Amino acid sequence: MSKKKRKETTFCIEYKRTKELRDKHLQQLVEDIDKSSSDGGMFKAIKIINKKRLDNPKINDEEGKHVTNPKLIKQIITEHFQSKVRDEDYEDIEPFKEEPRPLSKIITSNEVRECINKLNNGRAPGKDNICNEYLKHAPPVIDEQIANVFNKTFKSHEHLGINEGLLITIPKPGKPKGPPSNLRPITLLNSVRKVLSTIVLNRIRPRVEK
Repeated sequence: MSKKKRKETTFCIEYKRTKELRDKHLQQLVEDIDKSSSDGGMFKAIKIINKKRLDNPKINDEEGKHVTNPKLIKQIITEHFQSKVRDEDYEDIEPFKEEPRPLSKIITSNEVRECINKLNNGRAPGKDNICNEYLKHAPPVIDEQIANVFNKTFKSHEHLGINEGLLITIPKPGKPKGPPSNLRPITLLNSVRKVLSTIVLNRIRPRVEK
């Protein structure tokens, strides 16, 4: 078996193992959340959010009627939170861009692994649906690939889409279901974004703390 094939086989085994552990953990969380009415218990709900298990929240329209259409539910929730956080007079700040060029000190696979190991377990994944445990149990080839992608991004200004988040909602404890105001918004970010952010923080910290 070639070295590349062995890496791919190890990758598949670790991925399957991680999914089994995740499913077992999620089932326990569901049982714990069902028994809890506290604020802390509600926050645990974000740990069981994924595409297969996500149910639409119970939402009422302006007339107090229960809404079942998923698209309409999404529209009502989106408009509600936009009205709370959007400032019509605010001008978007354009991102700062230099000419594409490679980093003078490239990101290494060791840096990636160090930051991956600092990620917390039991956190819901972002839009890419990759959980922290998956990265932690992944073979070294994944660290190399992530480092290569980061370096390529700086070299070519290739867009990674890591600034995108997944907005989900959980009910506020003790509040009646239906009104959008009784939902708490949570933004789930991709794990690779957290890895890159930690790498940047580690690099600038010595100068910032002087």
